[in-house]
Amino acid sequence: MSSRPAKVVQVQPGLSWFLGRHLQVGFDYALERLDVAGGRLYQAGLSQARVVYQLNVRTFFRAIIQHLDLTRNLSLSSAEPDSLPRCLFTQFLFSYKVNPQTLVFLGYSDNHFGRPSVGLTRQNRTFFVKISYAWIQ
Repeated sequence: MSSRPAKVVQVQPGLSWFLGRHLQVGFDYALERLDVAGGRLYQAGLSQARVVYQLNVRTFFRAIIQHLDLTRNLSLSSAEPDSLPRCLFTQFLFSYKVNPQTLVFLGYSDNHFGRPSVGLTRQNRTFFVKISYAWIQ
């Protein structure tokens, strides 16, 4: 592995809105560019949107959508292409607090991957249940 001088640019703006007492909407974006002597080595943009609805003190719903767009100049790198340049992640979560020590989570998530020549294709999906309990002595 060799090192060489480079210039990095990182920008990470974000917004959050509280719409009433129960609804929160947010959007974050992260941009990173790496330029070397021969040109731009890569540019990565990660967008994330999230919505949280707090039904009451015990219950909330959350949705997250993330999109990654990656552009790499393979002629400037010795690394092998190891990932797809576009990724989409979604997650939906329901949380219920049974009591102060016990939480139940129900959720769904999936991943989509793609290239400019091929649209996003779902690669996997997961349904999950998690129970969290604190032992008190």
